[in-house]
Amino acid sequence: MSVKAKLRLILMADDLVVAESDDPIVWQAVLRALSSASGSEEVDVAHLAVTRDWEAEKVRLAAAALAEELQVDLPTLQAACAPKAIAPYIFLDRHHWEAFKKQTPERGRNAVSNIVLALTLLLLWAEKSGIERITIRDGGAVLKTIGARDEHPGRAVENCPWIRRWMNRLLLVPEETSKALAVARAYCTRTPPDWAEDA
Repeated sequence: MSVKAKLRLILMADDLVVAESDDPIVWQAVLRALSSASGSEEVDVAHLAVTRDWEAEKVRLAAAALAEELQVDLPTLQAACAPKAIAPYIFLDRHHWEAFKKQTPERGRNAVSNIVLALTLLLLWAEKSGIERITIRDGGAVLKTIGARDEHPGRAVENCPWIRRWMNRLLLVPEETSKALAVARAYCTRTPPDWAEDA
């Protein structure tokens, strides 16, 4: 009986995950590099460079798709949240953050908590980039990119109509995606969210 296992490459610095990939091209390149390095000091640098370029192109295409969905240009998206293939995946910009916070109320129906904003951006990026599992902890890591936090992340997620927990992961609610897009677009453009009538 043969067993198939899905390989995942994880690069760590001490206990911190620096990068991870399920992509077979990436881990095959690393295995080749390790095999050649074990017998000599030579590593297939050309192959690793091609792999790196391919990964960068994959991220660029995913970012372009997200920018299109948000109806913003790619430089605007990059400046606002710099989506990447390595954790924490979204790197917030302090100026966009401050502008968004000034445009939205702290409490009430149209308030957007810190963790909800971070997770909204992260979940939309995950859909385009193929990140498989997003948790509240991942949202906390995004907030740390600008030194922000959320006092009650679990409660905020439970009260958010466009984010749902499912089997220890978070997902966007398909029927409420327009609200998630409105929040992400507002953050990227430094404008108030364009809520639907029923928001």
